[in-house]
Amino acid sequence: MRRNITITGFVTAVVLACTVTCLTAEARITIEQCMELARQNYPQIRQLNLIEEAARYDIASVSKSWLPKFSISGKATYQSDVVEMPFDIPGFSFNLPHDQYSAVGEISQTIWDGGTSKSQKEIYTSGARVQQKQTEVSMYAINDRVAKIYLGILLIDWQLKQNDILWKSLERNTVEVQALIDNGTAYRSDLDMIKVKMLDCTRQKEELLSDRTAYIGMLEKLTGMELDGVELTVPEADNASPVTSEISRPELELYDAQILQNEAQLHQLNSKISPRFSLSLQGGIGRPGLNILKNSFQPYWTAGIRMSWDIGALYTRKDEKRKIDTQTRTIETERETFLFNTELNATQMRSAIDKARGQLERDREIIALQESIRNAGEEQYRSGTISMTDLMDRIDDEYNARVTEGIHRIQLLMAIYDLQNCMGYPER
Repeated sequence: MRRNITITGFVTAVVLACTVTCLTAEARITIEQCMELARQNYPQIRQLNLIEEAARYDIASVSKSWLPKFSISGKATYQSDVVEMPFDIPGFSFNLPHDQYSAVGEISQTIWDGGTSKSQKEIYTSGARVQQKQTEVSMYAINDRVAKIYLGILLIDWQLKQNDILWKSLERNTVEVQALIDNGTAYRSDLDMIKVKMLDCTRQKEELLSDRTAYIGMLEKLTGMELDGVELTVPEADNASPVTSEISRPELELYDAQILQNEAQLHQLNSKISPRFSLSLQGGIGRPGLNILKNSFQPYWTAGIRMSWDIGALYTRKDEKRKIDTQTRTIETERETFLFNTELNATQMRSAIDKARGQLERDREIIALQESIRNAGEEQYRSGTISMTDLMDRIDDEYNARVTEGIHRIQLLMAIYDLQNCMGYPER
């Protein structure tokens, strides 16, 4: 197990190093790469290795229960009475001392523990897996946080792009209005209106840049990577859809781990009612020794096989099995409820995706019409048929239509990633 941890850690480090190197070289990053970097950078991920390390120590301790056990004991006692012969035998004396001493060393070797060590290893392994899956579930929320921040930055970038388009449109109109003023066919106030709009455009840009800096700072904190100068790749809505309709959330793996933990507890119940056998070898010295007829210090040894069988576990076995069975059925009910709610949420999210796609199609038509209206308005202003106020309204309408399209585009991507987060991301 330790070797597997080392290999896994090494591979993860290599993958992350390659990812960072590629990002540095290309100065581009995707939302999926940000999610993976955020996962590896999240402090709680270290808990996964700590849980496995603790389980390894517990399992190693259980394995040592099969090693030979050596014990030493000694005693010195004074007895108020000792065994005496009820009659005298000519030529034979029996005088057992009141003060007695003994020192004993014993070596014992378990030859069958009733499956206790095996079931205990299963308990530690399954318990560690449950803890790891619980950590995975709590860390899963990182994906949603990264997605919202990443797509929020893309929305700001889209608004900045439209802000630049508006600025260029206002600059173009500034030149044209200035020419009309020079020819005496326009008022100075018309130019002032454009300048006010340009100041408002500058203010909006400053606010957007400030928000983008804050969002980038949060994404850098999550990923642990410097994103200055790194381009955020815009996901393709058609390619961002979930690969499979099957649910692959970490919660399902947690339920599986909990059921395996209950099965390990059942195995432990079986081991509690099984007999245990061990070999033993004792050696010692004492007065008296095994031959109590000799009143002197004597070395001695004994060897044999022992059996122990505690049938007290039978009294509670039935209730404990029922308790474990109840826990298993509770977990299965929780799994069914989770799957039902997930499918219900996924149905709602698919509807939101279809709605966002329909809005985008209408947005493109609206933008085309608003652009045509704005172009016509500029011609009408130059010909003197509309005022500058009317022209500014048409420019605002086109700008708002473009911003609305950007919002709907990000809402579509957010709905898609919400669905992915609901169904579970494919293994990377």
